[in-house]
Parts: sequence; C-alpha cells; structure tokens
Amino acid sequence: MSDPAFPDPAILNRARGVLNLFRGAAGGERVAARGALTRLLSTHGLYLDDLEAGLPHSQNPDDLEGWRPALGWLAALGTDAQDDALNRLIEVEDLSLSERRRVLERLSLPALVASRAAGWRETAADPELEEVHLIQAGQALGSEQVAQDTRPVAEAVRQLTLQAAWLLARPERRLKASNALHAEFLAGLVEGLTQRRARIEEVLGSFTVLARLGVGELSRFRSAAAQHEARLDTELLRAARRFGKDVGRSF
Repeated sequence: MSDPAFPDPAILNRARGVLNLFRGAAGGERVAARGALTRLLSTHGLYLDDLEAGLPHSQNPDDLEGWRPALGWLAALGTDAQDDALNRLIEVEDLSLSERRRVLERLSLPALVASRAAGWRETAADPELEEVHLIQAGQALGSEQVAQDTRPVAEAVRQLTLQAAWLLARPERRLKASNALHAEFLAGLVEGLTQRRARIEEVLGSFTVLARLGVGELSRFRSAAAQHEARLDTELLRAARRFGKDVGRSF
C-alpha cells in the first residue's frame, strides 16, 4: 500500500487508466473495470478525486454516475479549498439557479471586478471607459441580478459590469440651447459625433439638449460647436432659400 499523502505516480497513472476504461466500457468489461478500480483505490488508500480534480471524494466508482465536477467544487465551499473552488465554479456553464446562489453567497463581486477590471478595460475597445468606472459598477452589482443571468457567473459579471460602466463613463449632459433651431443643431452635432440619439427638452421656452457624453466626447462636442455654430444662421438662410426653390419647382 502506498502512502496516501505521497501516492506513487505509477499507481496514479495505472488507476487513471482503469478509470478511463471504466468510463468508456459497457457490459462485462465495465463490471471488470469497476472491480479493478475499486481494488486499486482501496489497496493504495486513494480516492477518485486523487485521480482527477473535481471527482467525488469516494472509493466507489458508482458515485461517478450523474456526477458533475461542479458538485465537488460546491462541496468545497466553506472549507480551506474554497478560493480554488470559487475560481472554478464561476466558469461553469451548467450551474442551476440554486447553485449559482450558493456560489454568490461566498463570492465578493466587488473583489472579483476589481481583480479583473484592468484586463477588461484593455479589451473593451472603449476610449471613454476607465478602470474606476468598472470598479464603481462592480460595487453596485447585485448578486441576485447575476444569479438570474444564464451565462457563467464570471461572464455574467463581466457583461453586466461593462454595461453599467458604459453609463458611468457617459453621464447625461444638459446642453443649453438659445432657441429651438440652435437645439436642433446641437442635437444633430451630438448624434453625428457619437452615433447615438440626443433628446431636446423644452420648458417654458427654454431649450436643453440631453445626451450621454464621455469626457472625450464632450470635449469634441464643445470644440465642434465653438468652431461651427457661428455659421448656423448662414446655413439656415441657405436652407430656407433651397426650400423655397424646391417648393416653387413643385408648382
């Protein structure tokens, strides 16, 4: 019998070979493989999870029926092996809702986001996004929102954090306009710069353009407005002349 604390590599390889045979065999061959695997485990003080991480801590091959690696990792929650188990569980694709909730009870979402924010920032291809936006979004992320998502926990956290961070990076700006035509110009300028809709709000004759703009976008907007809004009256006069010609030609 080998020392369970320091299993013989040759015995481990032999047992893994029998395990693979047991998994793929049928009929009498499976029965024989089961017996051989049971004897190897018992004789050498080994368990199934010694042969492969994520398998049950058992010497009974029948315990492999319907076994998912996630079950072993879930069993490790609350033990010294919890951190490693969580790192594996957040990547699992087939956790049930109750299993996701068990994971999220032990998982710090802000800590997970903070540990990955720098990498997400680099791969987001969003010039307005800063690491601080991701961290702030992670602090506000709710565990039940993640639990109800169907994606693996890590991917759900990434996507939900990026969505919230996008909004944080682009707060709603209130851009004052002098009149309705000026508001239309500013709204069009925003839409041309960002490819996103802008809204015009009118209250008692005062016009405001509402638009989500990041710091860089706001800077470009201000530069373009300062450079071109002086031409607005001239362009409106030209547009009025063109409109008149079009109407005249239609009669």
